[in-house]
Amino acid sequence: MIKWIKRSFRNRIFVTVLLVTLLPMLLCDVLVMQLAIGNSQELLYQQAMDELELLEQELDTMLEQADDLTQALSESTVVRSALRRGGSDSKLLYQVLYQESAQLRDYAVAEVYDGEGRRLYSSDSSQLEAVLPTGWGVLRSAGESRELSIQAGREPGLTLARAVRSYDGGILGYILVRVTEAGFDSLLGDSFGSANDVFLLDGTWRQVYSSDSIHTGEKIDDMREAVLSGLELGDGYYSVYLRALDRGDLTLILQQPKAYTPAVMSSVYYACLMMGLLCLVLSLVCAWIISHYLSKPVNQLDEAMGRVERGDYEVELSSDRSDEMGRLSSSFNRMTREYRQNLERSVQHERELNETELSMLQAQLNPHFLYNTLDSMKWLGITNHVPQVAAMATGLAALLRAGISGDKLITLEQELELLEKYLDIQSVRFEDRFTWETDIDESFQHCLVPKLILQPLVENSIIHGVANMDDGYIKLSASAEGETLVLAVEDNGQGIPPEILERLKSPERELPAGHLGLRNVDRIVRLYYGKEYGISAVSVPGTGSRVELRMPMRKKEEKDAEGSCDR
Repeated sequence: MIKWIKRSFRNRIFVTVLLVTLLPMLLCDVLVMQLAIGNSQELLYQQAMDELELLEQELDTMLEQADDLTQALSESTVVRSALRRGGSDSKLLYQVLYQESAQLRDYAVAEVYDGEGRRLYSSDSSQLEAVLPTGWGVLRSAGESRELSIQAGREPGLTLARAVRSYDGGILGYILVRVTEAGFDSLLGDSFGSANDVFLLDGTWRQVYSSDSIHTGEKIDDMREAVLSGLELGDGYYSVYLRALDRGDLTLILQQPKAYTPAVMSSVYYACLMMGLLCLVLSLVCAWIISHYLSKPVNQLDEAMGRVERGDYEVELSSDRSDEMGRLSSSFNRMTREYRQNLERSVQHERELNETELSMLQAQLNPHFLYNTLDSMKWLGITNHVPQVAAMATGLAALLRAGISGDKLITLEQELELLEKYLDIQSVRFEDRFTWETDIDESFQHCLVPKLILQPLVENSIIHGVANMDDGYIKLSASAEGETLVLAVEDNGQGIPPEILERLKSPERELPAGHLGLRNVDRIVRLYYGKEYGISAVSVPGTGSRVELRMPMRKKEEKDAEGSCDR
């Protein structure tokens, strides 16, 4: 399988598109389902916990209110007095009973029994005659304890009782609070969802209250069996939550329907399976179409590049596509055209450079012959005691030796030494009618410049500037403009004619034959470093001129790489 994928670009595109389209859809399908189920279960669980908390609060409040009511009535002198008189009708006691039971009146009934277990008073006027045994049940529990007694009866509901005692500890009667199943409906009906069921059981798991009257006994028996067996409560259709109350040995149970029953889960899994199969089919079709569409121009481009590697630079791709592959084909065509043009420009550049160097060599008039001749002239000058001839011959010989040496780039320091020899020769020739000055900082001395690049500039200042003056002045200076080295030659001569200045400013920079040196210097610098470098000039007729030569600053140690001189 791996070899088949690596075999071609089309196979890799097919597998990549298939995985990119199929895996996210399948993962999304599974993750969304799991997230939905998990979120639903978490939401239902939190809802059940909130409802249990609210139910517990309601029951605690009810028990607290019943405790307060029975405590208040058991300590009431009105109740004690009525019970001592044997239960005679007392409007005052009814008034007290009515006032004290105001908080419980909506869901519970408050009653007063005598010591024999006969009901004497009740907040419900429909219940007057009743007798409860005092030897067992809730009255016995109340008589044996000074706390509130809580007990479930035979019928659903809850009875809370407290004994009324005399000052010597004897039992005068009992205060009872009855909460029937209807009362629990009124008390708890708004505290849980309509889809849920609530059960309240006593310590022996007898029913105190149930919101579901259908099969209540069977449900309670199943839950009791699960608790005793240590099994998990609930089944595939319901979740069951238990909470034991702090008072009364009561257990609160909330039964909540599950959002995802086995039937629902089967439907969900089936839908996910069908969606996965549909995604697989769509991904296969899309992957095949896209791989075929993308691989065709790539194969064409691969074939064309192979032809270029074999030396065929005339290859062109034809494509009517406007997408990335179409633009890539157009870029390939532009690349081959630019490559051909660069080859042509490179050949032309090399030809021009060779022609310029040949021209400069030709201008030296056979330097080997001249060097040998000048050497002879030097010794003749020394022999005949003519030092000027010997000095001129020595300087010219040094210039010619530098001209025929192999280095094309020398340091500015070396260039200035050669220039000094040239100026010494010209001083003798022009009988010291001009002076010259060098103002170049030491930090520029190790910058590399083309060999004999300053001599034509100085010669131009002498021949066309100060040759006919008695107080001529020439100054050489160097400065930096960022990473550009600026060499300047200034004179106080007659200035550069305006037509020559215009030609220097033009892109072609074609100078007359009399300015061959300036033209060669400009061409050499531009051929070496680019068209943004070269010669520029400013001049005031009759006052003088300034010729500047710009080139990149390079160190002696960086002959083969661009760099700048440290200042």
